[in-house]
Amino acid sequence: MKFNERATVEEYVITFLSEKLGFTYISPKDFEDLRDMENEYIVASEFIEAIKTINGVSDEEAKNILRLARGIDTNQTLLEKLRNGIDVLDEKTKKTKNYALLDFEHPERNRFVLTNQVYFEGNAENVIPDIVVLVNGLPLSLIEAKSPTASENVSYENGIDQIVRYEKNARKLFLPNCFNIATDGIKTVYAATGAPAQYFLEWKDEEREKELGGRLEATLEALLTPAHLVDIVGNFIVFEKEKEQTVKKMARYQQLRAANKIVDRVTEGKQKRGLVWHTQGSGKSLTMFFTAWKLRFDKRLGNPKVFVLVDRVDL
Repeated sequence: MKFNERATVEEYVITFLSEKLGFTYISPKDFEDLRDMENEYIVASEFIEAIKTINGVSDEEAKNILRLARGIDTNQTLLEKLRNGIDVLDEKTKKTKNYALLDFEHPERNRFVLTNQVYFEGNAENVIPDIVVLVNGLPLSLIEAKSPTASENVSYENGIDQIVRYEKNARKLFLPNCFNIATDGIKTVYAATGAPAQYFLEWKDEEREKELGGRLEATLEALLTPAHLVDIVGNFIVFEKEKEQTVKKMARYQQLRAANKIVDRVTEGKQKRGLVWHTQGSGKSLTMFFTAWKLRFDKRLGNPKVFVLVDRVDL
């Protein structure tokens, strides 16, 4: 598609997500009506309805979970709650009940919504992201979609700069965030929350690019198809300690593909062995981690033991 001032990349992405991937589009005006305040980052009505559907609980219980979710103040803790749910102690029975925030086994039971050009009140700067992707009322991803034209010389790099600036100046909006995407329709890159500009990388899949019409479409399908998105949130993001800091990392295309193929082979039980070829610097350690993580928590395998053999002390 040829992008210009009338046919923007932003409009194209919205159409692709809603018509091809099944997201529900909410206009900026209607989205504003769902929020009481401009710094509200969890959409209460969407969140409550999702919690009720997924957990089969009352409106009152769902509102209590919303209150607890709003009290979580770090991205790492909120990811842990997205994966494992929120535990609540019943004062009467003294028993703990777990409330899931996402349905990983039945992705279709979650509420996948997108909106665009919505104003968020930040801590240091008010921001207006191009596109916000929400699951169960939680903004899990932002997309900055730039359209290079004769009168506006911008590119995906401008989108990266905006995302990095938004993360610094509108912290609350990124508490539930898992990853972000920047595109100009020609080049599309993605990275985990908090990643510096140099770690925004392309998602490559030549076969899907040919079938879908381009790398933009292949990237959106790979990362934001509902089943793929919940798989990434559940299994392909890790917080890793590096020297004096903790870094959030997300799988690259070769790591996710290898891990899922290994899990498929194990669960199918047809092939007992295999080989994954890696080049230097392609992320072998993380491939092993993501694979072991997914095997360890796959309910079909009944709490398996996973052995990892390495030839380096630092691995």
